[in-house]
Amino acid sequence: MTRIGRFRVGLAGIVAAAAMAASYAAVQAQESWLVGTWEATADMPDMPGAPAMSMTWTVEMAEDGTYTGSWTITAAGQSRTYEMSDISVEGDAFSFTVGIDEPGQTGEFVFEGTMAEGEVSGTFEAGPEGMPAMMTGTFSGGRAEGDGA
Repeated sequence: MTRIGRFRVGLAGIVAAAAMAASYAAVQAQESWLVGTWEATADMPDMPGAPAMSMTWTVEMAEDGTYTGSWTITAAGQSRTYEMSDISVEGDAFSFTVGIDEPGQTGEFVFEGTMAEGEVSGTFEAGPEGMPAMMTGTFSGGRAEGDGA
């Protein structure tokens, strides 16, 4: 028997508690519909003549329930990939931030959206760090082909 605080816990109790914690983490990971790869297109009505923009993002969930992800933007035949941060899911709503840090271009994209019937849609804002959004738009899409999540 091991003494934990004022309680004596046998090996079976410790193993059972560890198994319950692992099961809970696995259930939490299964419950997140955002995990997987998504493809979307963006529309920026405030920027007439802007090239069509498509994006792909991949979200994973760690054992501790936190999210990580990467976001790729493709416009005018060029692609760039960035890390996602502040990824959150609440019911059918989600949000995430993508920081841009390149020479002459530092800022962030902030996405907010919802999922309905397997499709995602929402809005985004982008702008230089510390300044109001310079670009706003909408996006819509769905799971990437072959993503069986």
